[in-house]
Amino acid sequence: MTETPTETTAVPDALGFGFAEIATLASLRGGDASALSAEALRVDSYLDNTDMISAGASSLVARGLATAEPDGKLAVAGPTAAVATALSSATRRMEISLLTAEGGDSVIGVESPDIQLLFQPRAYFTWWAMAQRPDVSAAEANLMVIKQHLRENPEGGATLRRREDATGQTLYVKKGEGSWTVGTSSRGQEDISETTGLDDAALLAQIRTIRQD
Repeated sequence: MTETPTETTAVPDALGFGFAEIATLASLRGGDASALSAEALRVDSYLDNTDMISAGASSLVARGLATAEPDGKLAVAGPTAAVATALSSATRRMEISLLTAEGGDSVIGVESPDIQLLFQPRAYFTWWAMAQRPDVSAAEANLMVIKQHLRENPEGGATLRRREDATGQTLYVKKGEGSWTVGTSSRGQEDISETTGLDDAALLAQIRTIRQD
C-alpha cells in the first residue's frame, strides 16, 4: 500500500465514497484508530470481510481514486490518501446530529494531527468527505455546521458528542430569540438542564468543553 497525501492535484470540495470504499480505506493501515473511524462511519463490521474490501478496492481503482501496484497492493494519492491517512491516525471523532421535525442528518468530524475532514452520509450508504476549512479551528468548524443547520431549520436542534468520551457527554443546541439554548447530559442521565441566552462565543466555549480541547 502506498500513500501520498501531499501530492499536488486538483482537490475537489467534496469527494463521495461508497461504504465498501470507506471500509477499504479504513483497512489500509489497520490499528485501533482505523477501527474507531470505521465504527464512526458505520463500516466496522466489514473490515474483516475480504470480499467487501476487494469490492471497495476494485471500485476505487475503476473510479481513478487508487491504482493497483504490480504486487497487487492498493496505492492511493492526493485526496484519497488524505482520507485514508485521517481514518487511520485520527485522535478525535466528533458526531454532530442535525435534527428536524421530519427526521435528521449527521456529520462526522474525523480529526488527525495533520488532517481534519468532515463526513456526511448520503443515499445508499454513500459518504461525502469534505476538507475542513483551514482558516478556522475544528471547534469553530463544528459551530459553523450547527449554526448553518439551525439557520435553515430554526425549529430544529443539534447535538454534539465526542465518540471517544466514555461518559457519553452530549451537548444539545437549539435556536433562541437572537441567542442559543443549550443543555448537556452524560450516559444514564435522564434530566437535561437548559441554559438560555448564550451568544456565539459562549456556545463555542460549550463546544470546546465537549470536544475536550
